[in-house]
Amino acid sequence: MSSQNKNESKTVILIVDDDDLLRNFYSRVLAAEGYEPVCATNGDEAIGILESGKHDIKLSIIDLLMPVRTGWELIQYMKKNPQYKDVPIIAITGLAASFDEFEKVKSTCQAVMHKGDFDLNKFKDTIKAQLNK
Repeated sequence: MSSQNKNESKTVILIVDDDDLLRNFYSRVLAAEGYEPVCATNGDEAIGILESGKHDIKLSIIDLLMPVRTGWELIQYMKKNPQYKDVPIIAITGLAASFDEFEKVKSTCQAVMHKGDFDLNKFKDTIKAQLNK
């Protein structure tokens, strides 16, 4: 099998985070796990990637607090669009959300992870669990 065919068979995961260090870290972890990470620095870039049709996104990891277009706005866009509404979403946040905000995110996203208590094994396990549903 050529490397071209191998790349095409990898599961594509969209990573959306304005923090360069975290985005690159998530990307390296996912690549090491055999996934194909596709990265965006904000919601507008992510929408551009989705609408380009170049990638068959199987999972999205979205930071909720970003400039330009927030993660929450991106999530709402994805949920309203028939093409992306069933893509599992893992929300990532560095802030302690209010109970109402947390419930809203929890009801819309498949998982919520906090940057402050990040656990690499939990991160990998959460991704695998969402992709195997």
